[in-house]
Amino acid sequence: MEATADVVVNASRLCFVDPFGMALLGATFHTIRNQGRSVQICGLSAEMGGYLERMDVFEGIELVDCAPMPMQRHNRGDSLVELTRLGARRDVDEASFRLAHAVVGHIPGINPDEPPDEMTGYTAFERLVEPVQYALNELLENALTHAKGHGFPDACVWVASQYYPRKGMIQLAVVDDGCGFLASLRNHPALRRESHIDAIFTALMPRISCNRDLGLSSESVNQGVGLTTTFRIAEQAGGRLVIASGDAIHDTVGRSYQLTEDNFWQGVAVAMECRRDRLPDIRFRDLLPPLDAQPVRRLRFE
Repeated sequence: MEATADVVVNASRLCFVDPFGMALLGATFHTIRNQGRSVQICGLSAEMGGYLERMDVFEGIELVDCAPMPMQRHNRGDSLVELTRLGARRDVDEASFRLAHAVVGHIPGINPDEPPDEMTGYTAFERLVEPVQYALNELLENALTHAKGHGFPDACVWVASQYYPRKGMIQLAVVDDGCGFLASLRNHPALRRESHIDAIFTALMPRISCNRDLGLSSESVNQGVGLTTTFRIAEQAGGRLVIASGDAIHDTVGRSYQLTEDNFWQGVAVAMECRRDRLPDIRFRDLLPPLDAQPVRRLRFE
């Protein structure tokens, strides 16, 4: 990131990449190209190249000595979301819809095409996917609101998701190249110590992340529960979040550490993973923090 010349990445030993890695790479490559530098990837295996090409990772990237394995582009919206860049709030609804459907996907006993319940008018699939979509919508709205503040008006958010059937795990990533949690929360009364790790802990508190009291987005209808609720969904489904911002990383299973001096993420990077088959057992309405005001739209959390 600090170099001044064009970038050449030797990927000859690359054998696996997850959505978190793809989103981090997407944001990094975008920054480098905006600086007027080019990015080349060399030595990539045909199989890995085919997968990354299928996931739209190579936008604006030159491949050297690599012939990606051709992959048919079937609709796999129930198991993955390709690397996608969000630049404005108008992009959020579609992205949260796609991510929620990739998270829920196909679960035994839940048929997306079943007739709706006569009493509620909704299917079991809709009752499952809607609260997930709501939490992710809040998370993405928050990401854009935070990222574009404090001198980063052109910041963007990158998302990607993938289901791994052998482990039954769904992974997704939300990464931005904006100001980071500490800059957003520096003057917030809930921030006890001015450090990147404390800023992550503060952002995980309910009703903190949207910062309506600081006027970061006065027109926003965001309820400030996106990160908190996404964490609770992951936890209830046997998973976790990994959050990086500035020089800190926090894993919600209880591990936190500071990056070494020459490593720093300018922005916020969130990775989520959980077991898909445990999603139907979650009582989503119990995961929302108590409302301090009536939400601006009616929500179903049966």
